[in-house]
This record gives sequence, structure tokens and C-alpha cells, in this order.
Amino acid sequence: AALRRLLLDMPATFPVPILVVQHIARGFVGGLASWLGANLALGVVVAREGDTLRRGVVHLAPDDRHLGVTVDPTTGEGRVALLDLPPVGGFRPSATTLFESAAAAYGGGLVACVLSGMGRDGVDGLAAVRRAGGRVFAQDEGSSVVFGMAQEAMRAGAVDELLPLDMLGRRLGELVEDDG
Repeated sequence: AALRRLLLDMPATFPVPILVVQHIARGFVGGLASWLGANLALGVVVAREGDTLRRGVVHLAPDDRHLGVTVDPTTGEGRVALLDLPPVGGFRPSATTLFESAAAAYGGGLVACVLSGMGRDGVDGLAAVRRAGGRVFAQDEGSSVVFGMAQEAMRAGAVDELLPLDMLGRRLGELVEDDG
């Protein structure tokens, strides 16, 4: 529900691709993609190896594969890279793997966000985003069902802004528009 709420604030013309790792039971990511796609202006797909990252499209990590990105050095075109690496902190897909891959690909042009959830998946990746010059946002405690992941990211000093869920989508949109 938090992911849906965040994405509702983003128009179909959102100028960048969105990549998502959602901790969800195996076999449900296709249903999540369908549900989100039916409720959002954005396109929603389950990521496949080599897919082009397209603006205004949400790319969900598939079951049991890490989601990463590569950028063609000649064209600058981003592509999905699905990785069969071991689980990170017990998770595959792992938010840490996505954030580290995206930080390496996009550096200071990356904006990352962590929402309500348990544990600390993503924290090390968010630190990589910050080291690369990217921006990191997190959902605040008051609007979170479980404040664990965002709280761990805050404790690690990996968050630039902590915002209520109903403000995160707008803030991300403002930042993307400001950066062109």
C-alpha cells in the first residue's frame, strides 16, 4: 500500500525510470505489477534481463533475482541487469544490491527512497548512493506501518530527508524536475 501511495503522486510523464525491490512472497510479483498498473498513471512491469529502462515506467524486481542496472557508455541508455548472486542479508531480491548497482551506474544523478518495512535491507546500498553523490529519502515513522528499514538507514546516516508518505512522491517529483 505504501508503494502504491508513493507512485500515485507521479504522472505518466514522470521523466525517469523507477526501479523497485519489494519484499513479497514468491509468486506474487506479477499480481503486484497488475494491481499497481491498474491503479497508476505510470506503466508497471516485472523487470526482465536487458529491458531498456524507460521514463515513466516502474520496473519491479522479479522473484528470486537481484535487480541491477547497466548503462551503455556510448548511448547512456540504462538496461535491466538481473543477477543470480547469493541473498544479501537473507533477501533476493535485495534493495542493497539495487542501490549499489544504481549508484555505480548513475552516481550523483540517482535518487533513492526507502519505505515502511522490517529489517535493514537497503542500508548499505543507500550508503553507497550517498557516497556516489546521490540523494536518499525515507518514509517517516508517523506514516510507516513498520519504521525498521528507514530507521536503520537514518541510524547509518544514509538519509537526506525523512518525509511523510503523502509528501514523498511530490518531493521526488520536484527533485527530478529541478535536476532535469
